Amino acid sequence: MQNLSQKNLWLNINKPIGFSSAKVVAIVKRITGAKKVGHAGTLDPFASGVLPIAINKATKTCQYTTDANKKYFFRITWGEFRDTDDVEGKVVQSSLVRPQTAQIISAIPQFIGKIKQTPSRFSAIKIDGKRAYELARQDIEFEMKVREVEIFSLKLIRNNSDFAEFEVECSKGTYVRSLARDICKKISVCGYVSILTRLEVGDFLHQKTISLDLLKSLTTYGGRFPDGSLLCLHDVLDFMSEVKLDDLDASKFKNGQIITINATQICVKSTTHKSLQHHADTVRVSGNGELIGLADLSQNRLKPINVF
Repeated sequence: MQNLSQKNLWLNINKPIGFSSAKVVAIVKRITGAKKVGHAGTLDPFASGVLPIAINKATKTCQYTTDANKKYFFRITWGEFRDTDDVEGKVVQSSLVRPQTAQIISAIPQFIGKIKQTPSRFSAIKIDGKRAYELARQDIEFEMKVREVEIFSLKLIRNNSDFAEFEVECSKGTYVRSLARDICKKISVCGYVSILTRLEVGDFLHQKTISLDLLKSLTTYGGRFPDGSLLCLHDVLDFMSEVKLDDLDASKFKNGQIITINATQICVKSTTHKSLQHHADTVRVSGNGELIGLADLSQNRLKPINVF
């Protein structure tokens, strides 16, 4: 039996279709017996794939995983626009027009880089304290604000008279349903997202996910977790620079005190990591080889943010 109830770690869960992210959190909490469980980056119920799940004190680091770049596979089924921009919505417009592959390829460059995007009215974005999808289902009028997101790559995998399939790498906050809708409008066809699979969240990879059924089996009967399905805090935060403290300063840090350090204590990481640009001044703090928290580093002064 694998006892995860007292562990501080991340699980690389493969969210099944038909489950909300909140439901997956509840299931993982029941399976592991952990007091605190959280997720990094909501996936719609109709979507599947990578859903990073934090256990216990790892929940304090959800922000850093949520901010990581994402990668998705998605399918646009031709012929209909739906009010949700996905397979679960009501048909609002239909057309027999189908795009040529050359049309799609010529449109793709217009969606690379920093682009403006209007999220779906059926998204989880809050409008005056309420979820947009709740207001949309009640036919309440409201305005969705345009946001800037970044598309790092967009590849057409295949196209036929029924659907086209794509792979996209994008920044946090990107709505794939909205991207698909905008592609359809650009090439003057109707379409909606019928399949959506998240392939990556930072260093969490789809090929290394674990199913809920296997998680239950391993925690009940024992066995080895697949490589990459269970990640310690140190590994998940490996993109951050690290400050190493001696026993005295480590004790002070754990008590919330600001510590003055010297440059030799800092192990600097490259700034090219997918998540690092969001938290350039945040560092890992370790004592006696163990990760003890996160801190803001400014002018050689270490201010605790989270203590593990």
